[in-house]
Amino acid sequence: MNVLDGIRVIDLSTAYSAPIATMQLADFGADVIKIENVTSGDSSRMWNPYVNGEGIGFMYSNRNKRSVALNLKSEEGKKALFELVKTADIVVENFRPGVCAKLGIDYESMAAVKPDIIMASLSGYGQTGPYAKKGAYSNLAEAQSGLMYLTGWPDGMPTGSGVAFGDSVAGMFLVQGILLALYHRCKTGEGQYIDVAMVDSLIALLQHGIVQVSATGTEPERMGNRDISEYPYDTFEAKDGYCQLGNATANNWAPFAEAIGRPDLGANPDYATPAQRWEHVDELHDIIQEWVSRHTRAEIEKIFGEYGQLYSPILKVSEVMKDPQVLHRNMIVDLEYRGLKYQDKGIPVKMSKTPGSIRRMPPTLGQHTDEVLESIGYTEKQLQALRESGAIR
Repeated sequence: MNVLDGIRVIDLSTAYSAPIATMQLADFGADVIKIENVTSGDSSRMWNPYVNGEGIGFMYSNRNKRSVALNLKSEEGKKALFELVKTADIVVENFRPGVCAKLGIDYESMAAVKPDIIMASLSGYGQTGPYAKKGAYSNLAEAQSGLMYLTGWPDGMPTGSGVAFGDSVAGMFLVQGILLALYHRCKTGEGQYIDVAMVDSLIALLQHGIVQVSATGTEPERMGNRDISEYPYDTFEAKDGYCQLGNATANNWAPFAEAIGRPDLGANPDYATPAQRWEHVDELHDIIQEWVSRHTRAEIEKIFGEYGQLYSPILKVSEVMKDPQVLHRNMIVDLEYRGLKYQDKGIPVKMSKTPGSIRRMPPTLGQHTDEVLESIGYTEKQLQALRESGAIR
């Protein structure tokens, strides 16, 4: 049993931000019907790198879904969509604001055929405001939100994250909104409209930034992998690779100093508080780096374990995929797409009674068009006519 069994989602979204959200719903049992255009399908099918003539982008955000190919610019294709909406609980889209209204598939149109429908929109800047009609990708949202300015080294350029962070975070907030709306509907019977923006989602992650500016009048700046609230909290290079050390509390300073063979540092009043250590951050970095450089990452982990200190190696993705903790948590799963066997991310939320599951591989374009439309009453003859007219694939 999955917690979202019986919930149907019509997924009009493309690329990554909203598809990753609908995949999370699908992982927990929702029947996600992905609507793709009849010509090339989801844009992620064309993202580099390519394998077997198709981009791998579609493969990592569309498991557990069924694909229905509709031409939403045709009246027949749009009619089929609304017939599906009548059977659905949720509609998700991430077109640029205004596109759904232009196509006649906005929230008002959906609610007219299904009054308790929940419709969720994800965009770069939101459905309202002076930037609403602007398009955005994750890196642009990182730039606009202030996050990119804070990321990188003090003497370097602002840096984007190594993944589509804006897409992923906004997708998680979209899931949050959808689940809250489902709970509200359970209590009241009312559907509603959900508006999530990538920029809003990243601003929500600025941690101390906005409070710091408003309360102290100082501007947060790039610090690399350091943390102004504590030190040592930094990246170092061991004999066999990089590692991250974390001394998260004031009480840990003396044991940390003992762990690196420098108990004198722990007794030095100049380093007694986090603020004092931050004043000497470069000096302390060099002292710690000298010790780290004489050890392997495994040696550091063993020593820090003995002294109760926090440590992590900085792993490559290929190393993460073999890590025993990661494997124990089933965070690497085996999948298959068009005969290609590959591995992808597992399900991070572990539920004791209603765990998520992977029941379907990512679909090919229009793989389930006939299956889904037949289930809502379309005959074989009608499907043939729709296919000949270009309304379906």
